[in-house]
Amino acid sequence: ENSGLEGLKRALGFRVYGCINKQSISEETPTSFVFRMDECRVQVARKRKGLADYPCKSAGQVEYSYFARAIDKRIQTECIGCPPDAHPEGWFCAWKFTLQE
Repeated sequence: ENSGLEGLKRALGFRVYGCINKQSISEETPTSFVFRMDECRVQVARKRKGLADYPCKSAGQVEYSYFARAIDKRIQTECIGCPPDAHPEGWFCAWKFTLQE
């Protein structure tokens, strides 16, 4: 309970997505960090089949915000980009987590 950003970083690594996708954490400050899904199995498979990205932003907004709040109610979640948003080649979605004191 109330394990802050360090607890959230650790918990993100325990999710199934952490085992099947490539993730990274960057832009860390004492009160925030950016979590990126660098390689997503679903999106990579769609790309390989010539399909557009699956539009998962609405699901991600619910999933990541509830997950972060379960770790610590003070954590706010902001979507930096997630399909159907355009994104660079280096990642598929990115989320900023901020600890509100």
